[in-house]
Amino acid sequence: MHLVRASFVVSLLLGNVPLGCWAQGQPAVFATSYAAEARADYAEAIAALQAGYTGTYEQNVRLGWLFLLAKDYPSSIAHYQRAVRQRPAALEARFGLLKPLSALGQVEEMFRVYAAILHLDPQNTQANYWTGVLYLNRQAFGAAARHFERVVSLYPFDYDANLALAQTYLHLHKPLVAKALFNQVLLIRPGDAAAIEGLRQLDAPLNPSRPALPLAYTTPATPKHFLLANSLFINFCTR
Repeated sequence: MHLVRASFVVSLLLGNVPLGCWAQGQPAVFATSYAAEARADYAEAIAALQAGYTGTYEQNVRLGWLFLLAKDYPSSIAHYQRAVRQRPAALEARFGLLKPLSALGQVEEMFRVYAAILHLDPQNTQANYWTGVLYLNRQAFGAAARHFERVVSLYPFDYDANLALAQTYLHLHKPLVAKALFNQVLLIRPGDAAAIEGLRQLDAPLNPSRPALPLAYTTPATPKHFLLANSLFINFCTR
């Protein structure tokens, strides 16, 4: 860690780490953009940055976000992709890119972005969790379980991860571990309806021709992921 920090400081002093907006004295431009965003005037916020646009990483990340708010998803994707190319080791632009991709229902591209994030940071809980959700929506329960297991191993008292893993094990017909996880969920949220329903399903005879609990899937017209197996509404953009 000390070597990484030392390397970063040396690179910064030598000018190898681009801090374009700071170097070009653009704080006032960004301040104007922030003020316009606060008024929900996204067109003005975008115009403020575009007037002096030189293609820096900071400008591209900011424009990616503003075009997302303006619901111009192709432009948002384009700017986030430029930022990713400029700083390939950074995670923030990749996570930003996922938002317009989700809004457009580009699931295959989302898989690729999450895979790139996990290549850089295999223990990243957000990337593991949402990769698991994407696999769960495809009923690829084994793949989903591997990602949820990693999150639970890192955060054993996390509600979403425990509930998602419990339901995944229920679909994999692993009742003992599913029951333990549903009970863990009830420790986190006593009386939780989703966990109680999961335990009820475990006690009921299963029809092997159908999943134990219903799943609802993301569609291009619905830019959010749903885990209706637990009657839980999960918004990708706010987790």
